[in-house]
Amino acid sequence: MVTKVKRAGLRVRVLAALIALMTSVEVVSAELDRESFSLVGEALVEVGPFDLDVYQVRHFTRNANETLVELTYLRDVPRYLSLKGWDKGFEHIASVPDLKVAMDWVRSKTPDLKEGDRFAMLVAGSVTSLYLNSLLVAKSDSPNVARIIHSPWIGDKALDLKIRAQLLGKE
Repeated sequence: MVTKVKRAGLRVRVLAALIALMTSVEVVSAELDRESFSLVGEALVEVGPFDLDVYQVRHFTRNANETLVELTYLRDVPRYLSLKGWDKGFEHIASVPDLKVAMDWVRSKTPDLKEGDRFAMLVAGSVTSLYLNSLLVAKSDSPNVARIIHSPWIGDKALDLKIRAQLLGKE
């Protein structure tokens, strides 16, 4: 009889601990509030020998500390092709040991993308949030991720200087 009471008490404590954990964990389903940002510039990204339209890229800011780059896909792009794009975009920093973990994080969070998908990369200070179709899919507190995530489009060594100029509102 005593063991049944002890078991019941243990079950109640485990259940209470689970409920406490569930209510204290931050829910990762936040939506991107795009309306509060101001559009700086946009460009069409074409890839390959036939200049296929792959995505429309837009650059937004909310204040001096928050920058958003959003890609709206015009065709399906499998993950392996996106990874090739990241590799090309990160070529200029690939040999920097301090940035390897950040590059690996970006690569690990890159999904397969379908026509119509919107993949957004928000940097707020040193925090980077990735959104797919306005839903939060990953978050990093690494200042190095924040430092590199937008570099292929608006960094000093962007992949295409004309696209960079358009995104920065200079063209």
